[in-house]
Amino acid sequence: MYGPSSALHDLRYAIRLLRNNPGFSAVAIATIALAIGANTAMFSFVNGMLLSPLPYPEPDRIVRVLERLPTGGLNGVSTLNYLDWTNQNAVFEYIAAEAGWHATLTGGGEPVVIRGARVSTPYFDIFGAKTAVGRTFLPGEDQPGKDRVVLLNHVLWKSRFGSDPAMLGRAIVLNGEPHIVIGVLEEGGPFDRTPAQIWKPLAFQPSDMTRDFRWLGASAKLKPSVTLEKARAEMRVIGQRIADAYPDSNKGWGVAVDRLADVLIGPQLHTAVTVLFAAT
Repeated sequence: MYGPSSALHDLRYAIRLLRNNPGFSAVAIATIALAIGANTAMFSFVNGMLLSPLPYPEPDRIVRVLERLPTGGLNGVSTLNYLDWTNQNAVFEYIAAEAGWHATLTGGGEPVVIRGARVSTPYFDIFGAKTAVGRTFLPGEDQPGKDRVVLLNHVLWKSRFGSDPAMLGRAIVLNGEPHIVIGVLEEGGPFDRTPAQIWKPLAFQPSDMTRDFRWLGASAKLKPSVTLEKARAEMRVIGQRIADAYPDSNKGWGVAVDRLADVLIGPQLHTAVTVLFAAT
C-alpha cells in the first residue's frame, strides 16, 4: 500500500538523482519554471479576453443591435427604425442609441476639441455606470431644448478641471453653447478608457426622422429572463414588420442582435486564443 512513508522514500530518491545529475536537474527545473510561467501568463490572457472580457455588471446581458443589410452585412440604424425597436420590443430592459460627437470647449484657457458621444438617456443604465459625483442622464433629457447637460469621465475632470467638485452644476461652453455639468463618472472605470471623454443626451431633430439615413449605433440590455435566441427571434419579427410597412427603405433589411462580448472578441480571435492556450 502506498502511504506517507513510500512518498517520503520516493522524494528522497528523487533528490539523490537530482544531486547526482546537476546538468539534467538545471534543465528540468528551468523547463518546469518556464512552463508554469507560460501557462500562468496565458491563463491570465485567456481570462481577460474570453472568460471576463467586459468590465460591466452582468456583461452577458449586454448586446449590440444593428440593422442587417439585404446582402447579409451589418449597418447602422436609422432614427425611425430605432424608435420602432424601442416602442415594439419586449425583450430589452434598456435600449439606447449612440452617435459620435466632437465638442469645442471654450472659456478658461485655449479652446480645445474634446471627443465625445451623444447617447440616449438609458445608455449608462445598460453598462451599470457609476458616478464619482453627480448623476447620469434622466428620462426626458434627450428631448430638444432639454439636452444641454453633459457628463464627464474622470480623466477629463482631472486633466481639464483639476478635479474641482464645484464643477457640478456649473455651465461650460461647448460649440458656443452653455451646457450644465451634471456628473463625473467613477475613477478608473471602463469609461476612463474609451475614446469619448464627454457625453451629451441624444436629442433627435426633425431632420433626423428618416428611415433612409442609417447613422446610429445601438446597445441594449436583455431582460433577466430573456435569452439571446429569444431576443433575436423577436427582433427578427419586428424587422420584418418594418420591412413590410416601409418597403422603399427597408425591403430585405433585418435586425442583428449580438452579445457585446462576442462582438469585441470576434470568432477569429476567439479561435486563435483558444488554440494558443491549448498549445501552451
